[in-house]
Amino acid sequence: MRIFLLFFLSLLVKASPLLAQTTSLLVLDGFSQWLSGHDEQTQQLQPMQGRQALVRKRGRVEAYVKFKVKSYGELSFPIDPRTPWGEEARKVDLSQSRWVRIRYRANVPVVVQVRQTGTHGGVHPHSTLPACSRYRTCTLYFSAFTGGETPLDLTNVAKFNLALLTNAPSDPYAELSVRSFEIDRYTP
Repeated sequence: MRIFLLFFLSLLVKASPLLAQTTSLLVLDGFSQWLSGHDEQTQQLQPMQGRQALVRKRGRVEAYVKFKVKSYGELSFPIDPRTPWGEEARKVDLSQSRWVRIRYRANVPVVVQVRQTGTHGGVHPHSTLPACSRYRTCTLYFSAFTGGETPLDLTNVAKFNLALLTNAPSDPYAELSVRSFEIDRYTP
């Protein structure tokens, strides 16, 4: 019995770093899976470990990423907060919504993509936020999301990606901090 207990405890200790990467007690506006992503040549500077980008700064929760960009760095989250960790983002119907409102700070322009359910790679409907050195609130109407391989179908969306495609001219990195993200007529 003691051997079994020791074996079980050793498995738990070995798995604890994995558990820490996949769960979060932090939530930003109802969304808890703010994850970083990047190509192989891009170096992720923040988060320093794992992909969970939610942090607590000065008593408030924000999503924060920093990259030395070669091709792209991104911050993404599933719209449906019930999406299980590590699984494909679930389908959401946002056809009653008109806009998203984001409070952010970034040292480079940020491409905001709306991803259709089950669609990977390629070009997605998107809009671009300008770089700003201080926190700024912008409202993006879904009618401004253009450029996808197919027209935006708000009855079949799954997640948002916020892509950083270059380093800042004055810095050797790209940085994005999000303090709030609101979707019109949608409660996570």
